[in-house]
Amino acid sequence: MADVISNELKNQIIADFIKTAGGRAKLAASMTQPLRLRRDYTSVGRKTFLVEQLPDGALPIYDKDPGVTAYVIGEEGQNILAIAKSRRVIFPLFEIASNPEIPLTQVKERRFDLIERAQDLARAEIQAEEDTRVFEVLDAVATSGFDNISAQNPDIPATAPVTPSDLADAWASIERFDLRVARVFANATDYTDIRKWGRDILDIESQASLLKTGLMATLWGAQIIVSRRVPVGYLYVCTEPEFFGRIPVRTELTVLSADDPRNRTIGFSCFENLGIGCHNPLGLVCVVISR
Repeated sequence: MADVISNELKNQIIADFIKTAGGRAKLAASMTQPLRLRRDYTSVGRKTFLVEQLPDGALPIYDKDPGVTAYVIGEEGQNILAIAKSRRVIFPLFEIASNPEIPLTQVKERRFDLIERAQDLARAEIQAEEDTRVFEVLDAVATSGFDNISAQNPDIPATAPVTPSDLADAWASIERFDLRVARVFANATDYTDIRKWGRDILDIESQASLLKTGLMATLWGAQIIVSRRVPVGYLYVCTEPEFFGRIPVRTELTVLSADDPRNRTIGFSCFENLGIGCHNPLGLVCVVISR
């Protein structure tokens, strides 16, 4: 009974806030922190590179080895820049935005909780956009990142099913540069081969809190993370985030009220300003699987 009264009270408060512009602004502000927690908790891409909050006025400039090529997302977030002959590289910043809208008719029907629904829509869109751009950078590194070191560190070909020997070779290709393997990203199809190895080799993680972050197992001290954003037939073996790349964040996830009276919708504008890039392609080996 207490839960019913609580839900009724919450719905009444939301209905009162929706009636005024100030109330809608308060609803938008109340969504910011829950969205940040959900995005950081479930995002897979943010486990690849080191996330850094930029101080006011600071530029996202990082040192790189002049013997390798850095790969960063362009200013509009649509293309990938390859920077070869430079000791320092700047990561252009871009926006990722989501604008969930809910018709007033659905609010009156109370088909779902307004705040929860808007959070779920914005979280899914922002997380998908981040992960898409992160794996675009990994694809660029895997495709052309070893053009000047191909004799030392070629991609590892493998024939399905994937064997421990295949991944051991990938581990060695990274460790020869005094780096440590920290993450392996796989599609569910390719992870099936690894899952069949058994507990003597693979340490299966079964806690629900870990599974929600994409973490499925650990192998030789590295986390295996499964995501549908990883193309089938590819395993990305990555070094520790701080030695691999950066995600500089200028503006963390922010929520503003964005109503549209003409179309009779209650909306929110959710956005963030950040950059994504890899300054050390030596920290990645792509295991290509032929089936």
